Amino acid sequence: MIRRVFTVVAALACLWPGTVHGWGPEGHHIVARIALERLAPETKQAVEQLLAPEDFVAVSTWADEIRKERPETYNWHFVDIPYSEFHYDAARDCKPTPQGDCVVAELVRARHDLTDASLTKEQRREALKWVIHLMGDLHQPLHAIDNHDRGGNDVMVTLAGQAPPPPGVNLNLHAVWDTRLIANRDPDETSYVGALTTEFKGNQPASGTIDFVAWAEASHQIAVEYAYTYPGFSPGAPPGHPVELSETYQKNARLAVDHQLELAGVRLAAVLNSAFRRTGIGH
Repeated sequence: MIRRVFTVVAALACLWPGTVHGWGPEGHHIVARIALERLAPETKQAVEQLLAPEDFVAVSTWADEIRKERPETYNWHFVDIPYSEFHYDAARDCKPTPQGDCVVAELVRARHDLTDASLTKEQRREALKWVIHLMGDLHQPLHAIDNHDRGGNDVMVTLAGQAPPPPGVNLNLHAVWDTRLIANRDPDETSYVGALTTEFKGNQPASGTIDFVAWAEASHQIAVEYAYTYPGFSPGAPPGHPVELSETYQKNARLAVDHQLELAGVRLAAVLNSAFRRTGIGH
């Protein structure tokens, strides 16, 4: 009986994640699927040759899977632009440390390495995996802001209109934005992508200039306007007790998440199309 109870609680804990990093697997898969549909034919061929035998969508979570093995990459998944600031400052927000610097700097490096003919195929393959993953992370709003709460991991929350987490399992703000809002929307990745495509049809976000800094600053602003609007929010510190996220908060946050996933996919395709169009390097 004890073993059975433990199994049930463990299963429920998976549905109410605690500390999470970046979008969950579903979020990264959705970004990759959106990008894949927008790759130019020559880009798609080059990407497939570089990744073979691995799959474009599947490798979108690779960077999270190797995170513990490679602690020097830890900080590559986010950039800590302070809540009260509007612009990215590399000296302040992207300092070199034993755990890496930040997502903006790594995307610049990985994009360069992706098409550097002097590097081996394995080095360029890894650079491609970083670009696919980090373009997703860059568009997760809580990966572009610092309010001294570990990207919302220290903000315990409950969701109005939904069952509370099981005893001993806590839900935090970061987990809500990473996985919970996506899971509540549609558990099937293919239909989720289809719904996003339909919703944004006729209003597709333009790829525009490749500008990782501007994209990070825009994600930061989304965090300020949507993520950090919970009851009792205070700049500079997490609340000392769980806060309830209203149904209105959840609705607005879900719209923001949807748009960020769409933007990430569109821009990932733009980054890759631009890179391979410039160099023609495939294999």
